[in-house]
Amino acid sequence: MPATPDRIRQDRRLIGKTLFKLSLTRLAILAVGIVVAAGIWIYIASWILNDASPWIQGLDQRIGLNWQHILGPTAVSLLNGFINPWLWRILALIWTLIVAYSLKAWVLSSLAAGRLYTVDSRVLAEMHPQLCDEVIDVLRWVWQDRSEPFTIGDLQRAHKELGGNRVGKIALVRDQSAILDQGSADDMRSEDLPRATRRQTEPTLGRSR
Repeated sequence: MPATPDRIRQDRRLIGKTLFKLSLTRLAILAVGIVVAAGIWIYIASWILNDASPWIQGLDQRIGLNWQHILGPTAVSLLNGFINPWLWRILALIWTLIVAYSLKAWVLSSLAAGRLYTVDSRVLAEMHPQLCDEVIDVLRWVWQDRSEPFTIGDLQRAHKELGGNRVGKIALVRDQSAILDQGSADDMRSEDLPRATRRQTEPTLGRSR
């Protein structure tokens, strides 16, 4: 009897729990990295928006520069009133984009590396008795390259395919293959039958009397 939808959902939850256990360490590292990156981003962005302008002004005073004498009161007023605030906001935006791009690239590369991680044979041995035959067929289906070990990426794909009715699709493919293969077998038998008949009716050479 085919597995019920409830049984398939139960097996899918089991695969999901197994995936979470296998990925827990990597997820923890990603979480810590994201928190650290967020902290660094907040600190630098806050410094740019709140502390950078006074720091520059103090630096100007320490090195003995007088921008007002060099640029004039009008230029200094323009810088302080318009250009200076927007300059720091633009710098903060650039910093945000740098952090976001770098963090995204690191997360994606880490997830890609995790998908290539080999699933231990003991994990598959523990799962196998708890899974129905239809779900095991899906695991076989996602493991297409048998020259490489079964990976977390294969297990992730199986989890996704089970949610997309891969069990029903595999059953439909089998039914359709059986229909088409049966037609091919009948055609082969029909083609072989005339040849066999001709062989039986072919005259044989004998001694003439």
